[in-house]
Amino acid sequence: MARLAIVITLVFGVLSGSASAQQAPRPVRSAFDRSFALGSYASAWAGAYDAIGGGGRLRWEPFELLGFEVFGEAHAVAWPGAIRHDHQLGFNMYVPIELTTWLRVRPLFGFCVILSMIEPGESSTPRADDVLFGIHGGAGIEASIDSWASVFFDVQAAAYMGHDRSQGGWSGGVGGDYVPFGNVQGVLGMAVHFGD
Repeated sequence: MARLAIVITLVFGVLSGSASAQQAPRPVRSAFDRSFALGSYASAWAGAYDAIGGGGRLRWEPFELLGFEVFGEAHAVAWPGAIRHDHQLGFNMYVPIELTTWLRVRPLFGFCVILSMIEPGESSTPRADDVLFGIHGGAGIEASIDSWASVFFDVQAAAYMGHDRSQGGWSGGVGGDYVPFGNVQGVLGMAVHFGD
């Protein structure tokens, strides 16, 4: 009888030990442990012109302290007497510096091209479209909110080259010389992280 009690005790001990091992929580991964991310964001510009819009970005972090991203944006620009909308395509390099497992900062630098279109208020007025080329730099902060998601906020300054344009009434035109423009951009968004 004593042997049977010992065997039953051992069996229950082994079963409860394996059950508790199976129920032990797995270590929580940060979103920053993954190599790729796809994000969307709201954006605002201020400076040479004011604009609001949004965009998306695809990121790849092949190294611990270096990442790359491509992005596309669309903005509605405040423009008197016409409708202006800008469409930006660009590339960034950034350095992801982890402050904790769930929080990091991202100094960044990149370049872009903007397809800028001004549609006149009057149907017979000529358009004043242009292509702008620019560089930008800034920094962002990003927080991992799950093993697959993060939220981010970036601020950057941008310098562009483009043409002076006018649009109003019955006239619209594009200047012949490249001139510089400067803006500051704020970005607030969320990213979904994937990969190993």
